[in-house]
Amino acid sequence: MRTSLILFFVFIFFANHAQKNNFTFSGKVKDVQTGAALEGTTILFSGYNFVAFADSLGDFSIQIPARTYQITVRRLGYKFKTAKIILNGPVNVDFALEPTEKLLEEVVISSEKSETQIRRPLSGVERMSSKTLKKMPTLLGEVDVVRSILALPGVSTIGEGASGFNVRGGNVDQNLVLLDGVPLYNTSHLFGFFTAFNSQVVSDLSLYKGGISSNYGGRSSSVLDVRLKEGSLDKWNFQTGIGPLSSNIVLDGPLIKNKTSILLGARASLSDFYLSYFPNPVIAKSRANFFDLNLKISHHFNTKNKLSVSYYQTGDAFKFGTDTSYFWNTRAVSLQFNSLLNSKWSNNLLTFHNNYSYGIEGKKSGLEFIWNPNLIQNSIKDEISFEPDEKKSFVGGFELNLYKNKQGDFLPNSGNSIIQAFYMPVENAKELSLFLNGTFQVNSKISMQAGIRYAMYGLYGEAVKLKYKEGFPRSASSVLDTLKFEAGDLIKSYSGLEPRLSFVYQLGKLQSFKMGYHRMQQFVHLLSNTMAISPVDIWKFSDQYVKPQVVDQVSAGWFSNYELEEKGSFETSLEFYYKKYNQVVDYVDAANLYLNPTVETDLLNATGRSYGAELMLKKSRGLRTTGWVSYTYSRSFRQALPTSDQIGANFGQEFPANFDMPHSLKIVLNHRLSNRFSFQANFNYSSGRPITYPNGRYKLYAFSEIYDYGYNQGLFPRSGLGTRSYVYNGQTFTFLEPNTIAPLLDGYSSPSFTLRNQERIPYLMRLDVGITIDAKRNANYEQSWNFSIYNLLSRANVYSVFFRSSTGKINQAKAYELSVLAAAIPSLTYQLKF
Repeated sequence: MRTSLILFFVFIFFANHAQKNNFTFSGKVKDVQTGAALEGTTILFSGYNFVAFADSLGDFSIQIPARTYQITVRRLGYKFKTAKIILNGPVNVDFALEPTEKLLEEVVISSEKSETQIRRPLSGVERMSSKTLKKMPTLLGEVDVVRSILALPGVSTIGEGASGFNVRGGNVDQNLVLLDGVPLYNTSHLFGFFTAFNSQVVSDLSLYKGGISSNYGGRSSSVLDVRLKEGSLDKWNFQTGIGPLSSNIVLDGPLIKNKTSILLGARASLSDFYLSYFPNPVIAKSRANFFDLNLKISHHFNTKNKLSVSYYQTGDAFKFGTDTSYFWNTRAVSLQFNSLLNSKWSNNLLTFHNNYSYGIEGKKSGLEFIWNPNLIQNSIKDEISFEPDEKKSFVGGFELNLYKNKQGDFLPNSGNSIIQAFYMPVENAKELSLFLNGTFQVNSKISMQAGIRYAMYGLYGEAVKLKYKEGFPRSASSVLDTLKFEAGDLIKSYSGLEPRLSFVYQLGKLQSFKMGYHRMQQFVHLLSNTMAISPVDIWKFSDQYVKPQVVDQVSAGWFSNYELEEKGSFETSLEFYYKKYNQVVDYVDAANLYLNPTVETDLLNATGRSYGAELMLKKSRGLRTTGWVSYTYSRSFRQALPTSDQIGANFGQEFPANFDMPHSLKIVLNHRLSNRFSFQANFNYSSGRPITYPNGRYKLYAFSEIYDYGYNQGLFPRSGLGTRSYVYNGQTFTFLEPNTIAPLLDGYSSPSFTLRNQERIPYLMRLDVGITIDAKRNANYEQSWNFSIYNLLSRANVYSVFFRSSTGKINQAKAYELSVLAAAIPSLTYQLKF
């Protein structure tokens, strides 16, 4: 902490030697129709390398030498403005931009001018606007944030309908997903078919794959920063959409004109309506519904100070028949205060409460139960920005996170239930981070961004922890002692530096070479021993056995843009990356994760590596046609070596990660047929993910001593129900365990498997198309229809491969392929705005 503060003040000291003849050019940028602030607007100065950016309040400020300038004000989806200013003293000018629909800029990923993308030091950064999202082909009428970023290079998922996404060989829990600065622990609806972002209230999003500033932390792979719109300050707007699966409404307007605005967005599913019409009585009695709610109130005290209060809630429930239901929901409330202190200093303060709850409820008569874990995070984050001149800027601050992880008690849920209560421990943790980031223009060709983040983490009682024998792998047989920690006692702490460095070298006005390095730490882990992440997987905090994940990434790339006045703008990029993983979580074979208070005996501290190349050609602006083509080659591996305290996995050999898919080709096309009709298409090809197959079997016969031992110990299945007991914290728990397969007379078969993840499922290929029809413009309202076909080729893309017997005999198992969306799925969505 002392080192970070000294560096911060040294930077400020040197930054104060700005040119004496500089003056401040400042102002505000807003939407001419709604009056909403236009964050991210760029102000460019013709013939100079100066660039100013509007902040979340729409305000911009820059110190530049005194002279006459021709400026251009640009923002994605708006007509640009030009102006001439004479700077011989401080100048303040406001700009109101008008939305445009003539140029197809809505499919531009980057909201900045081409030169800005070339000059920016950070590589691996993708930006997408709300208009881009709305022009993508939909699944069942739903515009989806995560499905949209899956069209970008380096981003993948293990299968259709899977929850979460993988970035450059990282696991799904290694992505920091932010909604207006609040981290989300689950972004899925309907087990991953859709994400819990209402696209109608999303302003824009940024995905950081490579260069990540030091003000981001807590995850080790990537950052997805989703920003919400603000309500209009001068008029009321209403928007609604009706789709085959869900409907939504958005209402925004001024509570106090030009001072206070409100934005309310709500979305709910209609899936229960369809399930009731299925001829299968079990499906007809099933339920699958979701909703999400966004509320944002913003108050402008003046042109320099703004306070925003936001509330976000989601809810999902799925019940199969009348037996078991699954549920998960998020409730978050946040307060953000933005202040422009003067032309050089600004401050952004964010504090929030986030409660993520999930679980399973059993409803079978006599076996009613409920398991309801939840994770609570209370945080405060303060950022101070200092921009002494157009060549330097600094951001410093702190972030404090307080966590409580209730791992979920297993409790009977009726007076007649025979389920015995089973209590799970509660984890309490604290994380404090200090960060400092500086951006410098070294000369006309070289710019760099350097940052440092220092994170301090501690796990605290009240808790009971087991101590294992030294020199033996962690297991029930190697328990040495039980340690009890009182409330507030420190159980285990970790700390470490996270350096970040990126630089860009301009090869010309529209070409540059970028290179960067960054390190990130992660103290929270998602535990799942299935290929697809499910909403009821378990979150676990780092302790004395489960160590923090540490990831180092090096990336380099070449970027080039081409401006053709008649044909539009073209961007090309070629990026290479290498990532090294330390202390990532892996699992022993057949790991038991649920209701396991000693889950560390089933976890492994593993290492890993991933590397790849991303090639992209994008037409970012054009009169009729825009889109991009990308190819990604990516590999990701893990290795869990046997040590004195763990047994290892795969005989200590390196194996492909579950989401290792070497080849990926993506094509996105948006073509405007006329001013009212546009056509969209997405094509996606990727290699199949790894899987472990059985490659043979062994037979153990009734006269074998090995068979007799296994039978007597309960290792081989036998008919009927058996009882098993578990002792935890001095309490004995007994439960029934089904063992329903009787051994055959010719012996019991035991399968033999290949090494871990040495086989692959078939490749994925999918084509989605859509047509958007905008109604004739009306002064009072706007209408549009979107007709989409998901999986136009009706290809049965394989989600997983499993084995079962078609005859009921355990020696005659066959392989079966499971496809989730194996047919073309049409949808029609109607949007109305007035």
